[in-house]
Amino acid sequence: MASGRFTYEFGEFRLDAARRLLLLKNGDRALPLTARAFDTLLYLVEHPGKLLSKAALMSAIWPNVVVEENSLNQNISLLRRVLGERPGEYRFIVTVPGRGYRFVAEVRTVSEPADESQRASASNASELAHARAGLHARIPLAILPFANLSSDPATDYFSEGMAEELINTFARVRWFEVASRTSTFAFKDRNVDVRKIARELDVEAVLEGSVRRVGERIRVTAQLVDGRTGHHLWSESYERGWDDLARVQDELTVAIVDSTASHFVIGSARRKTPTRDLEAYHLYLQAMALRSQPSEDNLESAVQILGRALARDPDFARAWYAIAEARAYRAANDGCALTLLNHAERDARHALALDPSISRAHGVLGLINACCGRWIEAETELRKALSLVSRNPDALLFHAIYVARQAGHHRKALAEIQLAYEFTPSSPALALHLGAQKLLDGERAEACKWIDLAIANGYPRDLAEVREARAQLAMLDGRFEEAAQELTEILSPTSREAGGFEAIQSFYRAQSDPSRGDRAIAALRAWEAKLSPEDLDPGAAHRLIVWYTMLRAIDDAHDVAQRLIDRLASQGTIGNGWGILWTKEMHAFRASPRFQPLLSRLGLLGYWRQYGPPDNYVLRGELLHSS
Repeated sequence: MASGRFTYEFGEFRLDAARRLLLLKNGDRALPLTARAFDTLLYLVEHPGKLLSKAALMSAIWPNVVVEENSLNQNISLLRRVLGERPGEYRFIVTVPGRGYRFVAEVRTVSEPADESQRASASNASELAHARAGLHARIPLAILPFANLSSDPATDYFSEGMAEELINTFARVRWFEVASRTSTFAFKDRNVDVRKIARELDVEAVLEGSVRRVGERIRVTAQLVDGRTGHHLWSESYERGWDDLARVQDELTVAIVDSTASHFVIGSARRKTPTRDLEAYHLYLQAMALRSQPSEDNLESAVQILGRALARDPDFARAWYAIAEARAYRAANDGCALTLLNHAERDARHALALDPSISRAHGVLGLINACCGRWIEAETELRKALSLVSRNPDALLFHAIYVARQAGHHRKALAEIQLAYEFTPSSPALALHLGAQKLLDGERAEACKWIDLAIANGYPRDLAEVREARAQLAMLDGRFEEAAQELTEILSPTSREAGGFEAIQSFYRAQSDPSRGDRAIAALRAWEAKLSPEDLDPGAAHRLIVWYTMLRAIDDAHDVAQRLIDRLASQGTIGNGWGILWTKEMHAFRASPRFQPLLSRLGLLGYWRQYGPPDNYVLRGELLHSS
């Protein structure tokens, strides 16, 4: 690859190679790209007009790594989405069948940044974070062998063991891509500039440290270094007794990993070690990796694994919060089952009893209150979470999805998800939620870019929320058969037997041919009639509400809404997913005289009096009016 010192312009875009950002010319907003997709675009732009074979591209983008051709194809597909190329349009990238790709847009070299020392002096940790915002799925990190500053050979063994355990533990943290032990230990006892090490290992940051024994005490210093500039991003020292080296190594490993991850994820201040049991911490990391891909099976597995962690360390407050969150998330995705919510609330409060500083436990309590329709209590808990840690992406996301979106504050919801993404730009889940919010707001092209990015960065394509988003995109593009296929994949066996497949197919046929509208309504009614209240899951119910409204069967849509609220109220909850009420497609539903009583049942009036009515509405007495 080239040195990447230039800024390039083509079409309406600007490519800042030094900061690794793809920007629009008329603004500084970074467009979503994975690290490898950025490398692919940079290589294409640096060779405009030249036919580049797939082999040449793969060799340049994945040097010394064997990858499948499909990886390159996915990068090209993502680039076309981000650059706004429609199917069959080749404004930027042309495929030459059997030969490779050519970048055909006119490229202009705008500038070259100042010399290396000037760039280094201007760089800091926040710049590193913004460079990643363009957008790495993981942070490439190298962990060097810790230097032994004592003459005792036992300290040397401890130093190597410390680095090795850190490598093994960091590899379990989903934020990082860790260089192998073989690669990093090659630099042991060599006086090599950290920037050179970072270049050779192709990493953004380097963790190095030292160990010194003084009598019966051991002092360990760890520091995180920006691999581009050599500047220190974070440093801490730890002093412990020499009496139990295995326990000390475990405790320090947890402390260093936790502090380093916090620096990148939410920039937290220094905290106490979450647990002294390394195996419990490994189990916690394993569960959090599952939580990042929240299928029902993964969430259940996370709960089981966290139970094992708590059996090893019952005072591990972070694990209590995590098990509460997994249970609450399962409930929110599955009809807000009250038993799960109650267990989640118990665990979150236990986490806070052990450690009142755990901001995210308050976030979980906010989610639980929202699912139960206690909107003001939900707002209070989420504000508590943000007062403890202002850069808390989970609290921002929970407020956006479970409070702001439900209350019709869609502009606020979008701003909060965007801010959460700025704090954790490696999160595919947040990219998906950004795409979902863009869909609700009617921004189809933007939604597509973010949803593609989430999938490219590893978010499971077969999750219901991904399939629903892709179905919506397909429908907006007029690809009705594809939309139907996405949704039929997530039908429960009961729904399928009740005629769900036929009902979905009928609805999409009516979208391509409006004369089929009456037949679609009849098919939806037949499907609904065969489902008991327990079998009509909230996701399907919300789709029926929207589909009946789109087919102008407004009373049918309201009947489904009332039926769903009856079911949820009987178990003491109000559910999730009511953000659909405020979309453009639902105007006729909101214009119905039945809409105001529905809002009373959702319990939102008190919240609106305190925090303002939905976007584009005013509240007069007990009634909403469009502004």
